[in-house]
Amino acid sequence: MNRTLQNRLRKELCPNGIWQLSATMKALLKYHIAHLPERKVSENGTRYPKNPAEMRAFLIKFFTRHYFQAQHSLFDYMTSSDFLHLLTSGKLQILDIGCGPAVASLAITDLLAYIVEHHKDIDKWPKGKTVRITYLLNDISGACLCTGQRMLSDYFRISRKHSGGIIHSRTISVQKAFPANMNQLRRVQHNLGTYDIITFSYAIVPLDEDNGLTNLADGLLNIETLCSPHGRILILQDRFNAPLIRRLSRAIGRSSHQEELTQHVYPSRNTNETHTYTYYHCLYEPTEK
Repeated sequence: MNRTLQNRLRKELCPNGIWQLSATMKALLKYHIAHLPERKVSENGTRYPKNPAEMRAFLIKFFTRHYFQAQHSLFDYMTSSDFLHLLTSGKLQILDIGCGPAVASLAITDLLAYIVEHHKDIDKWPKGKTVRITYLLNDISGACLCTGQRMLSDYFRISRKHSGGIIHSRTISVQKAFPANMNQLRRVQHNLGTYDIITFSYAIVPLDEDNGLTNLADGLLNIETLCSPHGRILILQDRFNAPLIRRLSRAIGRSSHQEELTQHVYPSRNTNETHTYTYYHCLYEPTEK
């Protein structure tokens, strides 16, 4: 574990234990909210957006919550020697299931940008070296996939500070529910190589209702074969579905954990508005049992 790296990143992204967006992410979120129509939408539409107005509501209410959960959950791994060794290949491949507007992918990308910048500052990043990122976004909502693609592209357009170390290689979208899309995920993996980080963001509630817990657990066990050595799989879920994620983690032989997170609220009514809440995650290395 690189303590110097961890301390620097916590000071920049989580000062005093409060997670906050980088300047790039603030600008990106503000830009996309401003370009979407405002009208009243249902609670379900806010959680699972399928049109521009619902997407605006999601970006306002849920985007940062899911974003910070991904960064908070992956922080120790992405500052570990395993992850830094993985970066020596010069590429990073992300499979984002239940991606919404590429929330976890953006959280990983922005954290990676800070990691690369840190190593440049201490002269431990080879001159001219870049990390090319490939994203595979998976969601049943076309609106989520389109917005996610645009937000990833705009991140690299807006970000000047971090642009020298990471490159947006490509984005591939799959609009089919997991685990019925396993053949497609395998085909992409066959052509591009294994995935280094696989995330499931709030995907298990509708999947459990549609396919059953056993089918979902089998899908997760199958997807482990698509993960690279020393890669990670992350499952995120809110506290209201704690029994479900416990059942799922037991079914695949992994442990789940309750986490507490404090974040700045965006957009906020005042500059000091924060929110503290609990959520659950299951983060594991598929090659370890």
